[in-house]
Amino acid sequence: MPKKKLDFDLKEGAFTRMSKQKGYGDNVQKFATDIMKHKDKGKLPNGKTITALMVQRANFVVNARKFKKK
Repeated sequence: MPKKKLDFDLKEGAFTRMSKQKGYGDNVQKFATDIMKHKDKGKLPNGKTITALMVQRANFVVNARKFKKK
């Protein structure tokens, strides 16, 4: 039986979904900052674990702040 195709892309909005699940609501920038601050400890201030994929996505969000807007 073939797998059912999803109506949406799982990668799109993944970091926003993750921030909501970890208790940050829509504050994605704060979530990214906290991940980058506490990545060496391996846990967020609320006790949630930080994974390598979270660090990659947080790094993109932090760098995206610097993108030149037209």
